[in-house]
Amino acid sequence: MNDKRKTVKNRAIILLLLFITIIAIGVTVWALFFRNTKPTLAPDYAPQQTEENAEPIEGDDNEKLEQPEGGGAVSLTYSTEVTVDLSEKSSKLVFANPGKSNQDMVLQIIIQDTVIVQSGLLQPGNQITSMNLLDGVDKQLEVGTYDGKFNVLFYAVDTGEKAVVNTEIPITVTVTE
Repeated sequence: MNDKRKTVKNRAIILLLLFITIIAIGVTVWALFFRNTKPTLAPDYAPQQTEENAEPIEGDDNEKLEQPEGGGAVSLTYSTEVTVDLSEKSSKLVFANPGKSNQDMVLQIIIQDTVIVQSGLLQPGNQITSMNLLDGVDKQLEVGTYDGKFNVLFYAVDTGEKAVVNTEIPITVTVTE
C-alpha cells in the first residue's frame, strides 16, 4: 500500500511539472511571436506632417534665442504630469515649443522603453495639450501610475535634419479608463 501511495504521489508531481512546462512553453511562444514590442523609430528628418493637436501659444512674441553656427537653441515649457485615458485612447499633457526656440520638435511619451505617443512636427510658437495613443498601446497599459519620460527630438527648421542631441525628461503618467 505504501508503494501505491508513492506511485500516485510521483505521478501527481510529474503531471504538475508537465503542466508547468507546458505553460512556460506557451508563454515563451507568445513572447517571441505574438507580442508587439517593436519600438517606434524617430525619423532622421523632420516629419512633413505637423502635429494635428498643436495650437499657437497665446501672447508668445519672444525674440529667437541666439544660435551658434551649426547648432540650435531651444526653450521648453512642460508639466511632468501626464494623464492617459484608455477609453478615449488619448493623453492629456502640457508641452510647448515657445517662439524663441529655433528648432522644430517631435515629442514622444515613453513608458518602460515603449513609445506610447508620438507627435507630429511641433514648430516654435506652438503647444500641445492632447495627443492620441499609438495603435495597440491601449491594450498594453493597465490603470495605474507609471514612471515615464518625454523624449524630445530636435530638428533644424531650415533643413529638417535631426539634431545629434535629444532631451529626456522624467514624468509621471497616470492611466485611467
